[in-house]
Amino acid sequence: MHRDHHDRYTRSAQPAYIVIRDMQHHAIDVHRLVPATDLRAAMAAAIRRLEEEGWLPEGSAAYGFVFVQRTGERRLLMLTPEDPFDATAQSFDPFKSTPSARPGHDED
Repeated sequence: MHRDHHDRYTRSAQPAYIVIRDMQHHAIDVHRLVPATDLRAAMAAAIRRLEEEGWLPEGSAAYGFVFVQRTGERRLLMLTPEDPFDATAQSFDPFKSTPSARPGHDED
């Protein structure tokens, strides 16, 4: 079975973000990267900075993210094109539909 592989490190004309999140998905640290930044180098620099602070990567960042841990605490370091402070792109409301399509509402 063939799967498409999206390379997170492809340079883009849009900004990107390196985000550190806790395990409840709260953004702890955010770095906005300007368009055309070398994303692979930026991610490597973020990992080096975390390692200097005592964080250990749990694996490879080949897919644009890696979990890091230090003294029993775990975080997610990720590269994303989505602004982590833009809640509109992250929200989903299953009840935003036509009233007749909502459970418990009869069609008129």
